Amino acid sequence: MVKLSVSKAARMLGVSRFDIQNQINNGKLQTHEGYVTTDSLRLAYPNANLNSEQDRRIQKMQQIKNNAIHKIETDNAIRNANEKIYHSIIGNLKSKLYQEKAKNQHYEMVFSEFSQRLEMLEKNCHAQDKNALHNLQHWVKNQH
Repeated sequence: MVKLSVSKAARMLGVSRFDIQNQINNGKLQTHEGYVTTDSLRLAYPNANLNSEQDRRIQKMQQIKNNAIHKIETDNAIRNANEKIYHSIIGNLKSKLYQEKAKNQHYEMVFSEFSQRLEMLEKNCHAQDKNALHNLQHWVKNQH
């Protein structure tokens, strides 16, 4: 279905614009969004030849337009689906990051507590164990 302006339809049929407008007003010719379709022209003027070179070009351009619109709609649907997937992945990664941060804070606290206990143990241990405890405490601080 190709849409034509009233003027263009009149030129193609070799009639006046007034004749086309009368056909529309009498209900013999249908319009669509302010344009006359070639299908309705064929019904109102069955003997007219509407298959001109220009008509074929218009049909081809309409097909190109329809194909482009379909591609855009398909691309938009794919993009929307991908966005949903990405949002889901990002949400999962945020959750895992939060869990890892919580673990990291816990391990920081454990290391701190462990260092404090090693210091207390070093102060209260026998002289022969102080050097070994001091070395252990130094190793723990370097690992942290």
